[in-house]
Amino acid sequence: MEKLILLLVTVLTSMLSIAQHSGSLLLKCKEKSSLKAIQGLTIEVFQDSLCWEGETQLDGSVQFNNLKPGIAKVNFVFKKHFEEQEVFIQDKQLFQYTVLLDSAKLKLKHLRAEEYEESIDGRAGNQTSNDQYDIPVQNLGGISVSSQQIEEVQIVAYKVPLIYMDRGSQAQTITREDISRMPVRSAHGIASTVGGVNSNESNDALNIRGARQDANYYYIDGVKVRGSSRVPKSYMGKVTVYSGSIPANYGDVTGGIISIESKPIPMARIPKRTIHTTNTQTNTYSYEEVETYNYDNFLPIYENNFLSPLMHPHATFGLDVDQAAWQYLKYNVEVGGTIQRDAVKLEEMINAFQHKDVSVPENELFNVDITRSNCSWNKDNELVSVHLKAKDLPKTNVRKAHNFVFLIDVSGSMGSSNRLPLIIKGLRNFVKSLQPEDRISIVTYSGYTGVVLPSTSCEDKNKIMDALSSLQSGGSTNGIGGIMEAYRQAESNFDIKYNNRIILATDGDFNVGINSPGDLENYISKKRGQGIYLTALGFGMGNYKNSTLETLAKRGDGNHFYIHSLNDMDHVLSNVGNLINLARDVKLNVEFNPRLVSNYRLIGYENRLMKPKDFADDTKDGGELGYGHYVTAVFEVEKGKSTAVESEFVKQRSKLGKSDLAYVKLRYKPLDDSVSVQRDYTLLEDTPIEENKLLNLIIALGLELRDSAFKGDMSKEALLELARSYKTTSEEEVELKSLIFKLVSEEK
Repeated sequence: MEKLILLLVTVLTSMLSIAQHSGSLLLKCKEKSSLKAIQGLTIEVFQDSLCWEGETQLDGSVQFNNLKPGIAKVNFVFKKHFEEQEVFIQDKQLFQYTVLLDSAKLKLKHLRAEEYEESIDGRAGNQTSNDQYDIPVQNLGGISVSSQQIEEVQIVAYKVPLIYMDRGSQAQTITREDISRMPVRSAHGIASTVGGVNSNESNDALNIRGARQDANYYYIDGVKVRGSSRVPKSYMGKVTVYSGSIPANYGDVTGGIISIESKPIPMARIPKRTIHTTNTQTNTYSYEEVETYNYDNFLPIYENNFLSPLMHPHATFGLDVDQAAWQYLKYNVEVGGTIQRDAVKLEEMINAFQHKDVSVPENELFNVDITRSNCSWNKDNELVSVHLKAKDLPKTNVRKAHNFVFLIDVSGSMGSSNRLPLIIKGLRNFVKSLQPEDRISIVTYSGYTGVVLPSTSCEDKNKIMDALSSLQSGGSTNGIGGIMEAYRQAESNFDIKYNNRIILATDGDFNVGINSPGDLENYISKKRGQGIYLTALGFGMGNYKNSTLETLAKRGDGNHFYIHSLNDMDHVLSNVGNLINLARDVKLNVEFNPRLVSNYRLIGYENRLMKPKDFADDTKDGGELGYGHYVTAVFEVEKGKSTAVESEFVKQRSKLGKSDLAYVKLRYKPLDDSVSVQRDYTLLEDTPIEENKLLNLIIALGLELRDSAFKGDMSKEALLELARSYKTTSEEEVELKSLIFKLVSEEK
């Protein structure tokens, strides 16, 4: 009897653990030639000894829930043919991808821009780029929105620095030229050619310095992954094998490290655009169609899943005011560019607008208002929004003097009119607005780094203007060298009485030195908390590396904006909150009452999530907010009652009363203080439900652009109807409606 009870307890504990730590997978299967959905395809998902089986629906989709975080094997069974892939599952999030299948003979395309590889039975085939337009796209009024594709090994998890370069380790690097001449087809085979690395032919195990196979770790483009033998040879640009003296920051490694860096990949073409030019002498117009190439890059986004407040009582995340996604989206629609799914960041779109008037008491730095509103894409659900407002800079207060370092990218990629010339004009305008007590230094970087102007008082603005006007573009991009020099300048001229900040202006294309998000994150994290802040301004389209700039801003106590016009730049730099922080390490923790809420989902902030225990840990980085900043966090909520409330929920949250719908905690450090302040707020069950049309319109647009698994009843027609019914009250809202009308054709 005791053994039976023990067995039951073990099973229940295991089930509870899986429920608490699980993710989801959504597959959309299409026929490669017609892009039509494939119905009735059997798909199996394996993790350890567990197997889930599903069948694609009418739209070709099938979803698997309660998967363990980590690697999952996906099997496609079609017309007696079998194919296997691997995907990576993240805790509390959903991964969605579209796969193209040959209905005659199952072939999976592993897409990466213009190139793809076909595989049969998991073996890489010949590389081709003939079918570059077979990529599934969602067409919204002539604007193509590309679907995210799965590759042989899905690389995610840019949340923490995962790889650190240490030239003192025992390492050997195999270059692309050497790889191309090798008869082997995998990283496994390539690594076996290095001294001290042995491959066991009986079980295909790889032993480095005699260690077990499972003691080795693989990194792909700076990201740690489990297993890498299936990375196509054509993907690899360089393979580095660390066989001894492994740096301590890799953790407890008893085997070796195999680091794979991808080779440069030709990017997908943006549709041809017609360029109009005018001959002023003859007063005639000429028209020319030109092709541009899109090298824009974004960190991958796993959408947050619906979670039970009983199993996951805490939603914890850092707050920021980045709005780059909204500006980038507007510009892409304006020029007819391709919108990547990972470029659509819902929290940045939401925070580009103000949704609620929130007053801040005189003795507080922030105030929070929590509202309930309708949900347009799911009538049975509602939206719970946390609106946070920072106090404005008092007009009677004299602001801190600025101590700025302008860090300017002058590499060859910055030569076009919407990059370096725009930066020079914008910074010249900004300098005109500064006070005599402010100080400026200028650092530039291309293939080399230089200090164009040492720290100079704004009493001598002509000297600063001349230095800016002298800048010219050319050469490669040693971005990390420029960042290091900028921090040296900021540190050597640091003054606690000043607002010490680096203003970085670049397209984010670092092609010399450290350039992977993991390595950049490692370096920049060491600089946070020293009183030097970072504002990253991203320029250009077609070579815009949002992944680099987001990483720098997130880990550098800073913020990030996308600039495509002089008006944008003036607007960003004239906002005092973007340049003077009010508080740092700003975090939110939101709990929902499981007596009233069955499930909830945080919309956006996927790359800002934190562990619940990190909320009260003042060493953990949150976000930075400045004077006058306004931030909104939105949850989609399913009303209902969770099970076993009395035995579970009371232990989790005793402060939340039975009539409280939500409990919100705000934590932050005032700028000049090392001690955190916490404020608590509640949302009552009887709070009236508002009709927030603007909030619904913005989120609906983002869900439709992402073709989100959570878009419910939203469609192009429904989005268009929402836009038609919305009454605009500002110029920004007029732009929003115009953007939707351009994206969604009104043709009947």
